Amino acid sequence: MRRHSERAGTWQRAIAALGLGAVACVGPIGVVAEDASGALGAMRFETVSDDCTPQRFTGDAGTLFVGAQASGRLVVATSLEAFWGPPRPDAGAIVSGSRTDFVTGAPVELLQGGDPARRCGRLRYTWSDEGLDDGGARTLLLEQVWIGVDVGCPELFPFLPGRDCTSTRRITFEPGTPCRLQCLRPSSASFTCGC
Repeated sequence: MRRHSERAGTWQRAIAALGLGAVACVGPIGVVAEDASGALGAMRFETVSDDCTPQRFTGDAGTLFVGAQASGRLVVATSLEAFWGPPRPDAGAIVSGSRTDFVTGAPVELLQGGDPARRCGRLRYTWSDEGLDDGGARTLLLEQVWIGVDVGCPELFPFLPGRDCTSTRRITFEPGTPCRLQCLRPSSASFTCGC
């Protein structure tokens, strides 16, 4: 009887280990589901309207990424500088890196600051797709609404606006080198394709 229960325990441990292995295999599949095929290319920001101080980033944003998932949902990966706006002169540069968003035409809200008792502000933003031109360049709009900005908040980044404001920027993306979302490698404010 004891030998039978030991065997049963061994089998249960083996089955549990297989179960954990199966669960572990789900991770990469979930990542693949969030992949997108597209291209690296030059991305340029221009002001449509902006009452922020300092005004949001405009100009050449470097080599960035626009792609689409199998469902057709667009994905845009920008530099942190381009999304958040320019640094203030006394604050140094924004840390290089990237920000990836889905283009849904619907607003997304971000809360600024980590203390639940005191929020430094909110950002509502919307990416919209304006379509392709005859040459294959894609036009996007990025609308940002900055709400409840608390300039005295110690966690407020100095490159953010100093008061409530709105900004709408038109982004022109010229596709170049084919790439996938999972292959992006940040290089300063730009990307290279790593696979």
